[in-house]
Amino acid sequence: MDKYIGFDIDSKKTIACVVQKGKKDRFTTLKTDINRMKDFLNGQRRDGEKLHLTFEISGEAGYRHDALINLVDSITVSNPTKMTWIYRTAKKNDRIDARKQAVLLSIGEVPKVYIPNREVRQWRVTIQHRRKMVSSITQVKNRIRMLLKANGFVKAAHRGSWWKVANRVWMRGLCEQAEINSEELWRMNLIDMLEKLWLLEGQLKRTTKYLDGYLDKQPGSRLLMSIPGVGPRTTEAVLAYTDDINRFQRGKQYCAYFGLTPRLDESGSSRRLGHISKQGPSVVRWLVVEAAWRAIRKSPGLRAFYERVMCGQKGRKKIAIVAVARKLLSIMCAMQMTGELFNEQLVCRECGMTGVRRTA
Repeated sequence: MDKYIGFDIDSKKTIACVVQKGKKDRFTTLKTDINRMKDFLNGQRRDGEKLHLTFEISGEAGYRHDALINLVDSITVSNPTKMTWIYRTAKKNDRIDARKQAVLLSIGEVPKVYIPNREVRQWRVTIQHRRKMVSSITQVKNRIRMLLKANGFVKAAHRGSWWKVANRVWMRGLCEQAEINSEELWRMNLIDMLEKLWLLEGQLKRTTKYLDGYLDKQPGSRLLMSIPGVGPRTTEAVLAYTDDINRFQRGKQYCAYFGLTPRLDESGSSRRLGHISKQGPSVVRWLVVEAAWRAIRKSPGLRAFYERVMCGQKGRKKIAIVAVARKLLSIMCAMQMTGELFNEQLVCRECGMTGVRRTA
């Protein structure tokens, strides 16, 4: 006999619903604590009974999945945004949500979320952490430039980048030129922002060094970095969020996972493709699109594909570059499945080009 258990978890309490064929649904209120959940599941085990558990995705889902997986026969982390319309109701409370998950699990209609192992989850977290640091550094740099321009320093003291060593020394000197009084408080703000910039850049350097070393150990890194324009940051993000390439049956499913396939609105004879879905990890879409801009400058085949989609219309540049990004993901999927390096000749043939040598 199978027992289907749905957990509706919030910060303070968890509602558990047990659905079993031929028996009345049973509800239990637990304190949201992993040990209480373990005790509850142990109490549900009977001779010959199988336990099947489901709960919704959250920031703690990976930890709960690892802690509870050995106490049940199957565990499913669900995506609430993709819950089937089979179970729609105007009412909503914790008991209904818990029962909905248990019932949908019993009929095999729970939209499952893939949970990688702890090591891969930590890799993903570190990639996201680095992306946020890059964003923070850009914000601080923009604030520094805005502050300097607001106080008459429209250009840096030395030609070239604002952030080369000579100009950084000049900025530091601005804070030490005179005593800071009520009319020169901007100098205090400047030194605070410069110190924040140096701190963030040090953290970024440390995180990047770790990620580079970890990426070198991954078997797929050499494959993906053989694609023109694809560097270590794009490679690590794609590999981390792919994890197991065998869970994808074809390239279209792979691209859909990263949110680069168009939405489909189809009814009768009407069929309309809309904007890309933007589902899945945004960090991968961001990096792959950035790689696509570099790839069309280095790969003749991808450049031809870009120009074909653009159709000579400047207004279609964004559409074309997203199409190239999707093409890149399809290529990455095929390379991981076959273990072959990037083949420029094959890409050129697909784009109707012949006689093009592979670029370095």
